[in-house]
Amino acid sequence: MTERSFVLYRSETRLTPRSEITRLLVDSARRSNREQALTGFLHHDDGIFFHWLEGDATPLAQMMQRIARDPRHSNLVTLASGPLPARRFPDCPMGYSSQTDYSLLRWLADHSVTVREHAVFATALLSFLEERAGSTGCQSSRSIWRAKASM
Repeated sequence: MTERSFVLYRSETRLTPRSEITRLLVDSARRSNREQALTGFLHHDDGIFFHWLEGDATPLAQMMQRIARDPRHSNLVTLASGPLPARRFPDCPMGYSSQTDYSLLRWLADHSVTVREHAVFATALLSFLEERAGSTGCQSSRSIWRAKASM
């Protein structure tokens, strides 16, 4: 049995949020993720990509190698990674939001998140991505759980 894993990373980019080049990148990533059974959510904020990516360990590692070589990404930093008991974005091959939708920094301030450690930031970032997923129609397991709980 293949181990399901996740990676949460940030990388710098020169791409402009919501530009045609960015749209093409996201569309291409959606297709590739579907082929590899990967799911996740990407937020683009002030020249930085924040991306949660999940799936079977081997295709996930291969995708991360591709991303690391991609010139549209630089200074890639893994914020968290590891085994994943259940997908967080099961129906979302590649969700996307940008600062024009809602800024991560504003969200951190609105939620009184003080970031001093990678683990705290990674947890807050995942919550932000799950919230953004729900507002874009790309359900996370958290939003699915909330919907079931309210029934």
